[in-house]
Order: sequence, then C-alpha cells, then structure tokens
Amino acid sequence: LPRLWSKEEGVVYTEEQVKPTGSRYDGQIAVFGKDFQNKLANSSIFLVGSGALGCEFMKNFAMIGIGCKNNNGNNGKIHVTDMDTVEVSNLNRQFLFRDYDVGQMKSTVAVKSISNINKNTNAIPHVVKVAPETENMFNDTFWEEIDIVVNALDNVEARKYVDSRCSFYRKPLFESGTLGTKANVQPIIPSLTEGYSDGPNDQPEVDIPVCTLKSFPYMIEHTLAWAKEKFFTEFYEKPL
Repeated sequence: LPRLWSKEEGVVYTEEQVKPTGSRYDGQIAVFGKDFQNKLANSSIFLVGSGALGCEFMKNFAMIGIGCKNNNGNNGKIHVTDMDTVEVSNLNRQFLFRDYDVGQMKSTVAVKSISNINKNTNAIPHVVKVAPETENMFNDTFWEEIDIVVNALDNVEARKYVDSRCSFYRKPLFESGTLGTKANVQPIIPSLTEGYSDGPNDQPEVDIPVCTLKSFPYMIEHTLAWAKEKFFTEFYEKPL
C-alpha cells in the first residue's frame, strides 16, 4: 500500500501504522493509526462528575481505550471524582448504576462498571469535590500529570472553579452540560479559545431538573414547581 495521508496536513500513515493488530481497537487503528491509539491509552484524564454525563463519558473512554494499562510500561489513567451517592432517581439515565448500587458512591461504582467493559481501563475513583478546600489533594503534582480535564458537573460555581484551575495549569478542558432535552458543549484550550468564565454569564435556569423535584427538593420553588406539574398541569392544562 502507498502511504496514507490523514486529513490533518503533514501527518503520514504507513501500512504498518494501520494494519490490524488483533485487538478490540483495530477499527480505530485503521482510521487513525497505531501511534494515535497508543496516545489514547497513555493519556491521563480527569473527569469531574460521574452522573448522567459522567457515565456516558466513562463508557466511551473504556470503549475507545483511553487511560489503559498496557504492555510497554506506559500506563494512562482516568481520575474520576464525585461526592454523591447513587439514588433511585438516577437509575433511569445513569446507566452504569443498578438498583443494588443505591447508596454507594457514584465514582466507585462507575469505575467498577467500566472495568467490565474494558479490563485494561486504569480508572481511579475519588469521592471529594474539586474546590479550594481540596487543593491539598488535587495539588500541583496531581494537575501536572493530567493531560485533559472533562467536566460533567451540575452547577455553575463548580464549572467556574475547574475552569480557573485548567487556566492556571494550562490544561485543555472539555466543558459540557445537560438540562432535560437541552445540552451544550464547549472545548476550551488555554490562550487559544474563550474560557468558560470568560463568556456571558449563565442565565437563571427556568427548568428545574425532574430528579430534584421528585427526590430531594431543597427550595420553596421546588415544592411549588412539583405541585404545579403534578396537579395543576395534569388536571387543568392537559386534555382529558
């Protein structure tokens, strides 16, 4: 075969780079080459949050071979942290969890689940939030070993803090979020793209997540929204 050129100008793939290896990644290797696959395996990822988005990210990481143990001595890592426990209301969309996981820490259960998808995944669970009070744990040494940060958070304050850490340590950040059927994504590269905190201020959320209304309301507005949805909408707005 002649040399195969990627769409990225200046990168050349030879026959040796793209031939099958007998691994689960042969489809990816045929497109991106062995060196790219090795780079994925040797990458160190910091995933902040292991809820609905976090479960999806971890499943994808395991399937494509990010942060894996390998035979050449260079091991990648997936650090995932979440201070929440699995709730019954999570089970309809956070698919790495099962009913027998209720009450356990999300990050710990998620790591166990993806090890069943890919036994070579080198995932490390943490059960603390990323915040100023945990900088003794997520310190300079920790951040210097990270290649990319992925946010799967549910509040603006935490997003802004992680964004500030990524800016300080010059780490790329993949920011994302969901609310009902709406979603957003923002790849951030320090000094090249706009940071999360640099953009327009987030507007107040109009919709309240269903899981908050049904399972753990903590504001008067939540109880009012639940009553409106449960009774007023059902009896007066919806057709019989």
